[in-house]
Amino acid sequence: MLPVHYVAYGLRWSSQIRMPELQIASKDAETDFDVVDVHIESSDLSPLWGSWDVGNDNFVAREGSLFFKIEDTGLFLMEQGKRIVVSPIPGADEKKVRLFILGTCMAVIMMQRGILPLHGSAVVIDGWAYAFVGHSGAGKSTLSAALASRGYPLLTDDVVALTWDAGGRAIVSPGYPQQKLWQPSLEGFGMKEQDYATVHAEITKYAIPVQHYFHDRSVPLAGVFELDPRPEELKKPIQLNEVTGLERLHMLCSHTFRGGLVSRQGLAQWLFETVSRLSASIEVSRITRTGAEFTAFEMVDRIIDHIRKGVHTGQ
Repeated sequence: MLPVHYVAYGLRWSSQIRMPELQIASKDAETDFDVVDVHIESSDLSPLWGSWDVGNDNFVAREGSLFFKIEDTGLFLMEQGKRIVVSPIPGADEKKVRLFILGTCMAVIMMQRGILPLHGSAVVIDGWAYAFVGHSGAGKSTLSAALASRGYPLLTDDVVALTWDAGGRAIVSPGYPQQKLWQPSLEGFGMKEQDYATVHAEITKYAIPVQHYFHDRSVPLAGVFELDPRPEELKKPIQLNEVTGLERLHMLCSHTFRGGLVSRQGLAQWLFETVSRLSASIEVSRITRTGAEFTAFEMVDRIIDHIRKGVHTGQ
């Protein structure tokens, strides 16, 4: 098939692989439609994988490129921040192939281009972007969905792409208009699982189209909030505290999307310098909650109250 041009994370992607999750690039007076930042191609990578002699390692980096293998899915190669080559195995789940392109592959391309990918979601509140980071299952997408339902548009889900503008402000570029929610979150929002498709066949995580509350323009970043669910009881079910000192750097590094691939590519110094710059310019806080109850809307109230009091560095 002829390549289709898409936009996501502030980049233009030309893809031989159909990517229905992404927004198709529009022709406008400000952009040369033929200019492409990243090419996504489909090709047989098996001979190249064999020639690299990677042994038992499923991830290997060489000279600005990263190559990895997913046993039941295929081979994926990212080159110089400009090209993704995908070699699916016969009969591979197309949704799972796309999941790796949209996640790991795009995050690696961002690293190679000097764009910081954080593992989180971001929404727009009063003209500023706020990112919510955390480990898998922490509730990032659930919280951003709850904020969106209160009128705060979604900028991105799963990967937060950060660059800097001419004035030195951290900027969040929009991702694509889809969220991924686990079944308990669907139930918490009163949504029916039969109304949505799963992300892929092996998990009960659902793809939720969000065109009606998606913000498709870049927004300056005011703060990053880490979600820290804890099983033990605290004095208050929801606590919000500022993260200070060197812990800010550690937190931001630890929530870099596929952070384990940073050092493999020789980018550890770049990451440290980037998060140091970021840490100095934004609010960094931690939201701790206890129990298994659905507390997303209580967290929304707590966050909005915190922001409206002006206790952040963005304003």
